[in-house]
Amino acid sequence: MVFCCPGYYAEGLNAIIVFYGCHLPSRRREDYPYVMNHLFHYVIHTLEELVADDYVIIYFHGSTPRRQMPGLTWLKRCYQSIDRRLKKNLKGLYLVHPTLWLKTIVTMIRPFI
Repeated sequence: MVFCCPGYYAEGLNAIIVFYGCHLPSRRREDYPYVMNHLFHYVIHTLEELVADDYVIIYFHGSTPRRQMPGLTWLKRCYQSIDRRLKKNLKGLYLVHPTLWLKTIVTMIRPFI
């Protein structure tokens, strides 16, 4: 299970979305682009159904091997494909057990988000 929606917070329908990096597919797979493309579309479709209002994302990075981390090009393309409503309603992104590499990447891209 790469992601789930364990519940809601505060008043209303403010969803909590949880991602687990350790369950992402390995980049060594032959069908990696196909799998990641379908995973992205599945996540977006599910978010559109779950998110009625504001939401937060919690990303668990601990014990995620480097070969399972998606590339920056893929992340950028996904971010550009996300609907404005989903971008606007994202109220928090929490990184649990980030590596130095992940902290650096997030710090570098934060001004562009």
